[in-house]
Amino acid sequence: MYHNKKIGIFISHIMGFYQKNVCQGIIDKALEYGYTAEIFASMDGENLGDYSLGEESILTLPNFDDLSGVIFASETYPNEQLKDQIYSLLKEKCHCPIIEIAVYKQQFPSVSLENNHPFFDITEHLITEHHYKNICYFGCADESFFSDAREKFYRDALKKHGIAPHAHSIYTGTYTAQSAAEALRFFEENETKPDAVVCYNDKLALLLMTAAISAGYHIPEDLAITGCDHSEEGQNLTPSLTTVSFPVYELGEASVEKLMKLIHEENVPAITVVHAQMVLENSCGCSLTKETPAIYFEQKLTSQIASLESSILSSMKMSAEFQNIADIDEAMDLLENYVHSIPNCSEFYLCLYANWDSVSQHILELTENEMDFEPSQDEIILKLSLRDGKRLPECSFTKRSLLPEHIYRQSDSAYLYFPLFFKNKTFGYIALAYENNRIDYHFQLVHWFMNINQLLKRLSDAKRTSILVSHLEDIYTKDALTGLYNKHGYLHRETLLLQEAAENQSTVTCFLFDLNRLKYINDHYGHNEGDFAIQVIGHALSSVTRSTDICARFSSDEFYLLTMDYTKEDADELLTRVYKYLDNYNKISHKEYKISASGGYAQSTPGASLSKEDVKALFSKADEHMYQQKQIFHQDLDK
Repeated sequence: MYHNKKIGIFISHIMGFYQKNVCQGIIDKALEYGYTAEIFASMDGENLGDYSLGEESILTLPNFDDLSGVIFASETYPNEQLKDQIYSLLKEKCHCPIIEIAVYKQQFPSVSLENNHPFFDITEHLITEHHYKNICYFGCADESFFSDAREKFYRDALKKHGIAPHAHSIYTGTYTAQSAAEALRFFEENETKPDAVVCYNDKLALLLMTAAISAGYHIPEDLAITGCDHSEEGQNLTPSLTTVSFPVYELGEASVEKLMKLIHEENVPAITVVHAQMVLENSCGCSLTKETPAIYFEQKLTSQIASLESSILSSMKMSAEFQNIADIDEAMDLLENYVHSIPNCSEFYLCLYANWDSVSQHILELTENEMDFEPSQDEIILKLSLRDGKRLPECSFTKRSLLPEHIYRQSDSAYLYFPLFFKNKTFGYIALAYENNRIDYHFQLVHWFMNINQLLKRLSDAKRTSILVSHLEDIYTKDALTGLYNKHGYLHRETLLLQEAAENQSTVTCFLFDLNRLKYINDHYGHNEGDFAIQVIGHALSSVTRSTDICARFSSDEFYLLTMDYTKEDADELLTRVYKYLDNYNKISHKEYKISASGGYAQSTPGASLSKEDVKALFSKADEHMYQQKQIFHQDLDK
């Protein structure tokens, strides 16, 4: 069914567990209401160096007129500048309802995940159910805002039960094995051995468990440890990790529920809270039976490692193959083979702006290059289109929508959009959809998109380089005054013409032209006028010669013309046309002097194989013929 009701989602680091599950919750709940999702994703936070300078191009993608509402996962953006730019964009151009997923500093009605209070519940559980007295807290310096909040609930639980933390109860560390070992030694410095440690999250808890086991502890018999975030790794340990749930899928669902109320102009609270819950497992001392044996997780990890290794090799292979690509169509044919290997990808679209490989105005002015047309700023080229394993024809469409209407038609897909850029140069974007709308985005695609961006940058640079090289060739081979070939250009093309004439048994004709009375024009009207007269002769010759002819000005006022396949009648007609051009020019010119030329030619025997010396001899004969014409001109002038 074709959906014309869409929800836009701004989110970064899409391959993260949190991001994928929030988006999945949004997609599923939106479909229940008859809406599809358009996800505008970026790699902000991947620390990709200068490559990330173009991340802000994500701001140019959405067409807010097509969106019924927007959900902004603001806290997924570590780059405050990009986050602030999205805030500004939404406030300026988005006239539909907006919901923000954030815990603090919200600027729109928000949905927040509250997973701090369960630290009170876990601490109280350790006290009341397991009768621990010396309970410590392992906090995180890198995420102090959230860590301090969880520490507060830990302290409140101790206080409720009349337990005061001592000098070695609380340690703030980092995500390193060394920091975990230091935390354990810190807790041990108290007179009473620690009974349990409440950790800021599962990641710190796993590091501490490793340090404790290495130090000879048995968990939970000697030391109970708890975490937060309900990670798959923590649930597949022995003992499994007591933790706090991470209801991010529900967070996505709740954001859609709240957005629907705004769309239907219902009142909503400023902040809607989704509450996490304590999840009891074995690491706190509870005796619970695992439902799924750990062997399944081990097999999953083995498979993930093998897949990662394969993706690295695939990315390297793609990068190497792209190095040999010199044409955008050839690149799309190669990319198609890789797209087929994206797991569970049902649709893949690569869209380029019409001016994706445009050359800067500075280069065009420098090279005096006039492009055939100026690409429309509103035109998008769907360069590669794959749907359900089949390639669709290339097409173009207006920028009003991110994909052509025939793609959206009969579709209920949620699309992920990724900008294509290299530093500050923008090329377009990629749209992805997955089977049954189950997001299966892998980090491998970050490598792939970087390869694609580098390819587009290289092809764009190659176009610019080609223009510059062509301009340099013109400087080297063309006469600056007339635009005809100079001596270098003539000599280069002469060899090719003689080879072709020999192969085709063609007649070669050499013409020589000389501007009449150049010294007179220079002396009486100035050298600028003399240069002008030379240019007029050049224009006359350009207007009558064929594209295969070689017309050159070596120096001063002499012009050389080398041709093939001219009969004597053709040669005489060419002379006549040059003289007629100049005669017509003089009739309409307001100059005080006349511009005229004398010309002569000489021809080879058809089929003869000519050397460069033979050509010189022909030009000498042409010079004699031209000199005869010049004598006639001066005789007529003296009458």
